[in-house]
Amino acid sequence: MTVDEMEGVLDRLGVEYVGSRGDEIQGYCPGHEVRTGKVDRNPSWYINSETGAHICFSCQFKGSLQSLVSYLNGFETLDEAKEWINVGGELSEALERALTKKKEVFEELVYVSEATLAAFVEPPSHALRSRGLTQDAAYLHEILWDSLRENWIIPIRDPESKKLMGWQEKGFVGRYFRNQPQGMQKSLSLFGYDKYIGGDMILVESPLDVVRLESVGISGGVASFGTSVSEEQIRLLKSADRVIIAMDNDQAGQYASSQVLTSLLELEKDAWFFNYGDSDVKDIGAMSRQEILNGIDSAVHSIRYSLWKDVV
Repeated sequence: MTVDEMEGVLDRLGVEYVGSRGDEIQGYCPGHEVRTGKVDRNPSWYINSETGAHICFSCQFKGSLQSLVSYLNGFETLDEAKEWINVGGELSEALERALTKKKEVFEELVYVSEATLAAFVEPPSHALRSRGLTQDAAYLHEILWDSLRENWIIPIRDPESKKLMGWQEKGFVGRYFRNQPQGMQKSLSLFGYDKYIGGDMILVESPLDVVRLESVGISGGVASFGTSVSEEQIRLLKSADRVIIAMDNDQAGQYASSQVLTSLLELEKDAWFFNYGDSDVKDIGAMSRQEILNGIDSAVHSIRYSLWKDVV
């Protein structure tokens, strides 16, 4: 890709650049404010037009061209970024090389500063009561509150290093979700995984259901942030002593549960299914402590679950 072509991509992204030297384009770091809490006023961010690799020598924001496009546009996959870059024409040979560089060279996780969470406060009592959550459980799982917009703030951490990757904003009223920073790959983590110390690992969809479990004295909850469970999340589940799949009690949740089991079995990991019984509740968050314990105690082994599915 030529410098002019790369500058065209940056213009579309809204990234301000100040000049170039050879293949290197210098500009204001597009990830600086989220990582440091301050707008970049001393441009120390560079992107290579030939390879697409970029780095800020001040805040260490770095990655590939695809990860940059995903980050700024809020894409969930790098394929979406590739399509966005290639809009209106064929990929040039140089750009194709930039996009097919080995993933381990450029696709590094981008972390944000812990200081960025300072803008949020502890969840108010009325919000906690509405979900049956205790302050202690919310504190353990680092749940915060955006008092300006009245949103839950759910930190997302690297499962191994526990570094802050970003957070999910969840509306207190309505089905509002937003990931910060944009393009953060929450599929690389399981909420609550960093608190797991052994025993049952109970897979749910919502992070707040993990906090609900903790609020009634049940540890080991992890959340996939929805019905889609990635290969990386499956790998994390494999580390559990025992996996109990407790996705939502609806058609989408049941389908997702079957997919999770299939993926686990491919890794030679068995699983049990949380027993909702005849209950018509949507998820664990709407259940009492005793109902949850009953669902765990009577969890259905995968073989029995498969036989039951064949019958019905």
